Amino acid sequence: MFVIILLLCLTVFMIFLRNYMRKRSYHWKKLSEFPGDRPLPIFGNMLQLGFDADESAHKLLALWEKHGKQNFRFSVGSDHWILLTEPDDIGTEIYKAFEQNAAMRPFFGNSVSTSEGERWKSVRKLMTTSFHFKTLEQKINDVNKHCELLFEIFDSYQGKETMDLYRYLRPYMFDVVCASFMGIESNKLAKLDDAYLKASAKVIKILTYNFFSYWRNIELLFKLTPHYTEMTETIKIIKQTSTEIIEARRDILHKTIEKPQSNNINVGTDVEKLIESKVNNGECLLDKLLLTKSADEKSISDDIINEELTFFCFTSHYTTAMTISHTLYCLAKYPEIQDRVYEEQRCIFYNNLHKNLTNNELYQMKYLEAVIKESIRVLPTVTKIGRQLHNDFTFKDGRVAPAGSSVIIFYEAAFKNPKVFPEPEKYIPERFLKPIDKFAFIPFSAGRRSCIGYQFAMVTMKATLSNILRRYEVLPGEPGTEPQFVGRIITESKNGLNVRLIKRML
Repeated sequence: MFVIILLLCLTVFMIFLRNYMRKRSYHWKKLSEFPGDRPLPIFGNMLQLGFDADESAHKLLALWEKHGKQNFRFSVGSDHWILLTEPDDIGTEIYKAFEQNAAMRPFFGNSVSTSEGERWKSVRKLMTTSFHFKTLEQKINDVNKHCELLFEIFDSYQGKETMDLYRYLRPYMFDVVCASFMGIESNKLAKLDDAYLKASAKVIKILTYNFFSYWRNIELLFKLTPHYTEMTETIKIIKQTSTEIIEARRDILHKTIEKPQSNNINVGTDVEKLIESKVNNGECLLDKLLLTKSADEKSISDDIINEELTFFCFTSHYTTAMTISHTLYCLAKYPEIQDRVYEEQRCIFYNNLHKNLTNNELYQMKYLEAVIKESIRVLPTVTKIGRQLHNDFTFKDGRVAPAGSSVIIFYEAAFKNPKVFPEPEKYIPERFLKPIDKFAFIPFSAGRRSCIGYQFAMVTMKATLSNILRRYEVLPGEPGTEPQFVGRIITESKNGLNVRLIKRML
């Protein structure tokens, strides 16, 4: 018994000694220049977050307020975070550091979101032309086409019952993404019980819990739980969907290439030109991944293509669907602002509200764009972006974030910063009609690792919302269906997002 007590005492002593030495170190000296609560040995501050990851955002916001609504420090075990909420610091070169993506890697592998070095550079360069403004007109046509299918469903709800926007906008956006970038028709909107839709609905919650539920980082323990089984089954389904997309497009390409081979004597030249045009026109992202070869004539492996597709298809459809849904919710909540959006549409379309929009009309929708941005500010689509520093970083005020620590762009707090957004609790789209600090609002990040699909996302969201709002008036859902928003990796409502629709008289 005495030996056990002695061992426990020695263990406790070693823990406190290690903690004391850590605090005496250069690393801790620099970290302590930022406000923050005193971390406990071993645990850091993580017990302050509790055991419900869905509550972590609220608790971090409370700490931000406690420490003066400024950048602050927070420790999770031995990992130290500096949460950034000031434009001057968000706008520094920090966003060029490597991301801390351990929680994402099981889902998306070494995709453009998590890769570094040559893999990241080559894939990013290859994908860039598919997001060029010259390709946007066709993307708008894809939105118009799929909106017609969406409206067949919406019409059945109009004036009757509450409808969950997530249920329909997620498959709608997945169909748009597949048509615009994968060159296939996925038809998820006609298959609402599709395995991919069910699995992808779980991804954000699992990612958030993996990131904030620290016990899940104990791999041996985590693998013994049903949570691990759920995660592996979810990953298998979303990756299998990417495999099916690759096979479907490859089959289309084979048939396209076989045509000149069977009808033309200049087979080699024609096929080369066909492949070159598909790689260079930038219209179909998947064609570029399937047909591009390296200097030594090697094709990109299916494993790499699968990782890129799994990440791109998930993030592009999920984030845009959430933002469109949240914007419609805000417009239902603030009908006077919805009226202003509708009046802008009437002015642009000269009362010809049933016509398909083009890029020219889309460019004129300044107020609608401000509404989308204000909706993102109030309900940040992506709540945080993390970067791990490989070297010391000096802020403009002279404080130093030491190498090995993580900097987190804390959007939920940054977008509530009263120094940048006066009366942040109010929904005021007009604030985005005036110039603001360019780093005060960067929901798609900035710099070389910024979101490659920013233009596509904004065009798709504006076009979809224009089509919906010209056709329907959006009202709040029935009492008892109010959304229960949680700040996961992406903001979403735990009980869906319910509204009612009334068809406008065109």
